[in-house]
Amino acid sequence: QVSVLERHDGPAQEASGNPQGVLYLKLSAHGTALSQMILSGFGYTRRWLEHLQRGHDWDACGVLQLAFDDKEGERQAKLATAFDDSLLRQLDRAQAEATAGVALASGGLFYPEGGWVHPPALCQAQLNHPRIRLLGHANVIALRKADGLWQAWDGERLLASAPLVVLAGAADVRHFPACAGLPLKRIRGQITRLPATLASRELRTVVCADGYVAPPRGDEHTLGASFDFHNEDLAPTVAEHQGNLALLDDISADLATRLRTAELDPAQLQGRAAFRCTSPDYLPIVGPLADVEAFNQAYAMLAKDARQVPDVACPWLEGLYVNSGHGSRGLITAPLSGELIGAWASGEPLPLPRAVAEACHPNRFALRRLIRGK
Repeated sequence: QVSVLERHDGPAQEASGNPQGVLYLKLSAHGTALSQMILSGFGYTRRWLEHLQRGHDWDACGVLQLAFDDKEGERQAKLATAFDDSLLRQLDRAQAEATAGVALASGGLFYPEGGWVHPPALCQAQLNHPRIRLLGHANVIALRKADGLWQAWDGERLLASAPLVVLAGAADVRHFPACAGLPLKRIRGQITRLPATLASRELRTVVCADGYVAPPRGDEHTLGASFDFHNEDLAPTVAEHQGNLALLDDISADLATRLRTAELDPAQLQGRAAFRCTSPDYLPIVGPLADVEAFNQAYAMLAKDARQVPDVACPWLEGLYVNSGHGSRGLITAPLSGELIGAWASGEPLPLPRAVAEACHPNRFALRRLIRGK
């Protein structure tokens, strides 16, 4: 029996509330842990999406990453040799334009299985389960443990209790002592909603460069997204709408013309802003949590000799887990991370190679601090 405690009145009110998100695969040709995580998560999410209404909740229209400069072109060429062309393939400019349906400045890398997703629909689909109940307006201020159960409190009000808790509140998980030391960073992003025109409906695939633009969902395209490391305000700004329109010009001047952006007043444009949450190594932070002070004492010898393998049991905070740090890849990495926590918690086989699961483990930062003496 699962209770989902949501501080808003319903799910997908923050970064997951955007009208369209992109299944964006930023891969490495070197088989890094992040690349393996993205590949596995992409497959898992794609299978999930098959249960949703195509064209309204998602669309496998493909994703085209433009080779916007020589360095990006070289990176894409390496990827094209490292992966099967059923996952990705290089397109020259003419091929890319034929695929996208609009004129482009360059060719790029095409992911035929990619596309866009309406994130609230995916969130709602995952909540639709007979053993899951959603509690709205449930803002957890404190966690306490009593009689073997974790208790979630909103001031003087007990919201729920259970033997197992997953903290999945992006950067706000740091409000809880067990997560206070996790190096999570909030990055503000703003999207712009552009009314579709008859001519803009020719866009057939998501196109990405420094930003992205998606084919229309209903009567509008989603364009974005800005990166702002300093602004804590969630009110959309005219300056970021202007920045998004500049991103569109870089992606496709033809599409900008089709959307008649020169005639649009940025001050009248609709959009929304939310916070991404990312970690220093760009991997999500997923797994069981340890008592930080006890962890540092138990493994203090690693500060003197990192090659030691101490025969000491980890001082776990029994039943406490975290799932955070998904950055702009949450549609790909977050659903699979839920499966990973289920496997950690129940002792099942992990849904990822163990090395990848350990690369995502929350203890990695405490371990690095001990070894580096910081």
